[in-house]
Amino acid sequence: MKNNIKNKKLKKRIMFFSAHPDDELAGAGGFILKTLKDKGVVSLVLCIDPSEPRVNISSKIEKETRLKEFKKLAKSIGAQSSFLNFSHYPILSYETILPCVKEIRSFKPEVIIIIQEMDYHTEHQMIAKIIKRAVWHAGRSAFPEYGKPHKVQALWESEGDRPINEPNHFEDITEVSLKKKSLFSIYGSQQARKDLASAALGINAFRGIMYKKGRFAEAFKVSEFFYG
Repeated sequence: MKNNIKNKKLKKRIMFFSAHPDDELAGAGGFILKTLKDKGVVSLVLCIDPSEPRVNISSKIEKETRLKEFKKLAKSIGAQSSFLNFSHYPILSYETILPCVKEIRSFKPEVIIIIQEMDYHTEHQMIAKIIKRAVWHAGRSAFPEYGKPHKVQALWESEGDRPINEPNHFEDITEVSLKKKSLFSIYGSQQARKDLASAALGINAFRGIMYKKGRFAEAFKVSEFFYG
């Protein structure tokens, strides 16, 4: 891959691969809303099983609750959604890469977005590694059983639990910032545990002010793929 800071036009087909429900909203919710407002098409792909046993809730109910929230978020904004059901801490292998290849070849996105590989959360790191390989394989003339090859124009890494060290692209999300903030109410199970809305909009305010990209901006590290 090579870094590219020239590709600044709003894209029409966007795919976000998330490790957890709410990753897509925190990392690129504003850009997703702008894309949909501009009559683009968005696909949200949840990779990892969100079940997790907690003190006052079973893993089964946790999974049902978080999947319901994810599907509700997608439906409320008019995005497509799918769930791959990987186990926690998935490894880089054909068992995880090829289902993602199938999703990419089926949807044919121009841009794929992930939480950055250098993020603090281990599962964000793992999904980033998997998707980078999936983007590569999706553009090759291999694995025909997973669809026809599709070459993605660019990969955008977004911010999650850690700010991006050297972002090279910013999206002014001021016009949709209030909508982004309000959508966190859909992820009530998580918002009750941690004020994710304030955290996300806080870093968006910092990016907008410091980089003169409006009142609120989302930061990305944009890379293009060279398939050879």
